[in-house]
Amino acid sequence: MASAAVLEEISRDLKIDRKGQPLGKVMWEKKIKEGPGSTPRTKHLYKRCRWAHTAGGEYVREDIKISLERARLYTEGHKANAGELPIIIRAKCLEHYLKNCSIYIQDEELIVGSHNEYPDKLELFPEGGAKNMMDYLEDDTVTPPELYDEGVKMVEYWKQWSLSSRCERYFDPESLEKLSTGVIGEPPVWAHFYTSACPPYQSVLEDGLEKRIKWCEDNIKNARDKIKTFPWRGEENFPLFEKIDAWEAMNISARAVIGWARKYSRLARIIAENFDLSDSVGGAGQRKKELLEIADICARVPAEPARGLKDAMQSKWFCFVVAQNIERYCSGYSQLEDNLLWPYYKASVIDKTAQPMSREEAVELIECERLKVCERTVTKGRWMRIIHPGINDLHILSLGGLDENGNDMCTDLTDVILEAALNIHTNEPSIAFKYSPKCNEKTRRLVYECISQGFGFPSIKNYEKNFKHSMEYHGWPPEVAARWALVLCMAPGATGRRSTQHSRNEGGSGIVGPAVGTMALSDGFDAWFSNKQCGAHTGDASKFTWEDLLKAVEEQIKHNSQLMFMNKEITSYAENKWLESPFLAMMDDWNVEEGVGAFHRYNKPYTNTWADYYPGPVGVVDDLAAIKYWVFDKKKYTMAQLLEALKANWQGYEEMRQEFLSAPKFGNDDDYVDKIANWFFNVSCDVWAAHKMVGWEKGATIVPQSVSAFVTLGSMIGAEPFGRRHGEPTHDGGCSPYMGLDKKGPTAVLKSVSKLPNERIKGIQLNQRLPVGLMRESEKGFDVWSAYMKTWHDLNCDHVQFNVVRTEDMRSAQKEPEKWEHLIVRIAGYSARFISLSKMAQDAVIARTEQELG
Repeated sequence: MASAAVLEEISRDLKIDRKGQPLGKVMWEKKIKEGPGSTPRTKHLYKRCRWAHTAGGEYVREDIKISLERARLYTEGHKANAGELPIIIRAKCLEHYLKNCSIYIQDEELIVGSHNEYPDKLELFPEGGAKNMMDYLEDDTVTPPELYDEGVKMVEYWKQWSLSSRCERYFDPESLEKLSTGVIGEPPVWAHFYTSACPPYQSVLEDGLEKRIKWCEDNIKNARDKIKTFPWRGEENFPLFEKIDAWEAMNISARAVIGWARKYSRLARIIAENFDLSDSVGGAGQRKKELLEIADICARVPAEPARGLKDAMQSKWFCFVVAQNIERYCSGYSQLEDNLLWPYYKASVIDKTAQPMSREEAVELIECERLKVCERTVTKGRWMRIIHPGINDLHILSLGGLDENGNDMCTDLTDVILEAALNIHTNEPSIAFKYSPKCNEKTRRLVYECISQGFGFPSIKNYEKNFKHSMEYHGWPPEVAARWALVLCMAPGATGRRSTQHSRNEGGSGIVGPAVGTMALSDGFDAWFSNKQCGAHTGDASKFTWEDLLKAVEEQIKHNSQLMFMNKEITSYAENKWLESPFLAMMDDWNVEEGVGAFHRYNKPYTNTWADYYPGPVGVVDDLAAIKYWVFDKKKYTMAQLLEALKANWQGYEEMRQEFLSAPKFGNDDDYVDKIANWFFNVSCDVWAAHKMVGWEKGATIVPQSVSAFVTLGSMIGAEPFGRRHGEPTHDGGCSPYMGLDKKGPTAVLKSVSKLPNERIKGIQLNQRLPVGLMRESEKGFDVWSAYMKTWHDLNCDHVQFNVVRTEDMRSAQKEPEKWEHLIVRIAGYSARFISLSKMAQDAVIARTEQELG
């Protein structure tokens, strides 16, 4: 039974008077009445928040426009240093930008630092290539006419230097054409310039950049002394030249970042001492005090080690802005935040030994960070903007879990982060919780309360399963494996000072799940979107036996994954040679020790090679089960008849479609289809493991998921045998049953999922929808949910995430969106503002089966 004492403690922390009512119900009503935010400051910042969401690939707010400041300064920096080595050029481009870029501090901010010329501005990355640049320049909804000609000139200049030009030379035309369609997999990174990184903030928080600069200087001195030593040792000395270049680039970058941070220090002091601050929410005196404290903090960090929580939050933000927004665009907010910031929280809030502050002030600071993330403008390629509606970016931070000895790692800071999420009610950053039954009840209760409010987060990852997988499949030692954090929405990555996953091309990218099935039925030809040969030639499906069909699916998996892994490694090679991130390298102890760039992947301490299926591959499972049932077992239809029905998009074949819809479906604890699912996922794991990426001979691991590609790519995927028509959404997760076809309740879903080879899979996404009446408005909700989670955990499932939202509320939001800005839903891997979604995406969430518990 839930502890009454824990519930009362949470109510006190949140300043909620329950008056005998369920906590979730009172919180919901308070939010509707008073609006988000626990303080006047965060209420003000929430109302002013400049959401930068996209829908259908377009930015939702008309105020969002491009700026050419970054592109202009990087072009100037490149031209001035074009004769230098590539890694030095990259460092000097960053230096030129940070010395000359615009900076600003917005009213009421406690955390400062931005990557754009002004709020609501999108900065471009011409070094990525022409495709992404021109997509923005030719979009008159975001590009002012006066910027177009200048932007085109930049595109022309960068053609010979860009990542695209470096990568394209390694592809034959046929492979390049297949990849570029987007039908069988994610387009190349260098085409849409979408990547991700896990910066090791811990090193900068603990050392400060000045200490790391001294480390690089000592390394350079030692290397130069070595090469002067008699007698000459070429095998030992020759690699030192390249290392010296890397260390020099790191130092150029780090010194530039220190200077940039101190610009914010000067600006904060100027505003405090020269501007009228009487309209500040706390009054002029309070705001002046805050600005002077910000000036003091920015003068010290990230140059010096962080002392308390304010230092740590500001230093981390500066590093995030540079590493993931300025030096290059990288998606995500990947960090184990409660573990990373705990020493500084303890010093400030508990021990009061550095930057003393109250617990309530710490909650406010976390709320400010969440709002800062919500205003981040990003310029990822259109394909990625299309499959990420309702958000700025995939900002996901991780919390919780156990240490390597099995002890609970949840702290009061874990609870503060969850409380801040409850208060401010933003969909970003999303939260992943590393769930174990050993995690304390208060933290688990706060996780539950966030879910009950309809946030869709925290998503839940099985700590023990992923701890074991990280050691057995990726070779991480226990202390590293215990401290994993999600790279983006599903895949654990190592954290710590020597554990960075610097590039999406080590772990990330993916192939389209349903396509390996549809291509097997069409000899690899896509007649629905590209009208091209995208898959492998696997023969005339009308003549297939059951064994032929399985072989064809396996061949399509091999073909499509080969293109994906080839693309990943080509891009990784080009990044390492020509598009390094020396500041990101400076943050990682291993890179500094070895004198190598951020994208160097040989002999890394902890590798993390993986790739995705998305959208959901369970569509292939349901397709195969329907074919086996009606064609090969019941023999009511032939393969030729099925292919004709699919070619017609089931039009004129409704009775037949209903029969194929009635065939066994995944998610109902039916061994008929679950055995097929086990075969499909084992084959996929075998294929992934056969791909030996740089640095890890054991092979890559697989992460089946969907983001919102299950909706947006529905128009690219042909009709499917399980009954889906072309254009309709596909399966909405890695192992989620199709909308409305899981008919036997939540336990049956979990049992089907448990039959998959979960121990071989790095992450596999499961979406569930639970009733508001139980989760938010019932005193027994936490106990019932806890029992569900025990079953989930006992069955060794990897992941689950929940939507808790009323159908009538979503219908109302469709009719009157202006009244429902607060409504958040879980898509797949992230949470979105409901009103920012397309109607098709909204309808797909509405159509999910609402599971009854208890």
